[in-house]
Amino acid sequence: MANCCDMKEGDVYYCEACGLELKVSKPCACNAGSKDACSVPLMCCGKEMKKK
Repeated sequence: MANCCDMKEGDVYYCEACGLELKVSKPCACNAGSKDACSVPLMCCGKEMKKK
């Protein structure tokens, strides 16, 4: 699952359906596991994006 808490600067995520690619230029500042942490997976075309 592509969750912003796990993304590092320079990582590239892509959509298998349409080919969209996103590159992380600044990582998320939320703390994984905390109540305020991001919990929605990165999605495109109704499917989770994959790390390249």
